[in-house]
Amino acid sequence: MFDIGMIEMFVIVVMAIIVVGPKDLPKLLRSIGKFVSKIRSMGQEFQNSVKQMADDIELEEVTQKLNKAGNISLDDADVAPDIKPEPKEDKKDSV
Repeated sequence: MFDIGMIEMFVIVVMAIIVVGPKDLPKLLRSIGKFVSKIRSMGQEFQNSVKQMADDIELEEVTQKLNKAGNISLDDADVAPDIKPEPKEDKKDSV
């Protein structure tokens, strides 16, 4: 994701130990983990709500189409339209 190599990770760990200190480093890592988890859950919740809204909108559209289709009497509708296949062109004629 961030494309961090081993050397960069080692430098970050050493800097964290120097700046924060070895005693407080586990607390810092735990709080960072909780923060990342909270951000991920918020993102997942946002995705779910957008997906739910899209499903609701699509459901409303389908319901409206079905209601329109239900209002059409079968006498007015073309139940079996005349469908004729298109004539095939001969290869001899096109040469």
